[in-house]
Order: sequence, then C-alpha cells, then structure tokens
Amino acid sequence: MKGKWKMYLILFLPWLSVGKLGKNSFLRFLPTIIFSDLIIALISELSQKLKWWKVRNPIFPKLATDVSFVFGPFTIINFWVFKLTYKRFWLYLLSNIFADYLFAYPLTTIAEKLGIYKMVKMSRKQLFLLSVAVAILNYLYQKVFVDPLKRKTS
Repeated sequence: MKGKWKMYLILFLPWLSVGKLGKNSFLRFLPTIIFSDLIIALISELSQKLKWWKVRNPIFPKLATDVSFVFGPFTIINFWVFKLTYKRFWLYLLSNIFADYLFAYPLTTIAEKLGIYKMVKMSRKQLFLLSVAVAILNYLYQKVFVDPLKRKTS
C-alpha cells in the first residue's frame, strides 16, 4: 500500500465529477468509453512488452494495464469531451489535441518528477500522436456503431 496513495488518487478523484455529466450523457457515451478503455488497456499490454513506459507503484502490479490511469482520468476526460463536443467533430478533435498535448508534455513531465510513471522507449511526440489516433477512433466508433444502434432501439 505504501507509495500507492498517488495511484488511488489518480483513480478516484476524476470520478467526483461524474454526477455533473447527467444520466443521459453517461449512458449515451458509455459504450464508446468502454471501447476506448479496452483500446487503452490493449495499448498498455503492448507497452509492457515494448517497454514504452513504466508505471511505478501500480495498484495491480501483475497487470500491464494501469488501472489508475485507464479507469480514472482517461475514462472521465473521455466522457466530458464527448458530452461537451460530440456532433462537432472539429471541436472534438481540437479539444482532444489540447488534452493530449497537455498529457504528453507538461503532465508527463510532472508525473515523472513525482515518480508516478516514466517514459522509456516511447517519445512524448509518439505518445501524443497515439493519443490523438485513439481519440479519432473513439469518435468513429460512436458515430458508426453506437449512434445507429441507439436509433434502431429508440
């Protein structure tokens, strides 16, 4: 447990904002958020094999996927960006570019200084580009698979 308090904060603090999302937004985007979390988990598995980054003091050390990040800030930021920008692709994309830039550069530097994780064989630029690619994939998933399915069931 020692040293893991930061990871628990990263996991739970973002969830304090979920009540403000609203039930309809939460349920509307939940399938896409689950899809996104799965993609990020798969990337984390790949990262472990390729040594892209190393998480220090993960909550579940035997999992390559860092539960703190995947089910904490990534999940909640995804919900908020979709709620605030969906159906306006360029705003969605710009919001993600901004958030992904903050994550890849200043926040990664801060996380490294705090001993949360360390980039190993992946550059910040590659992390940024990978994050933007995942955001575009998420949008396409929502537009192509989730929205048409919801229209059929309504």
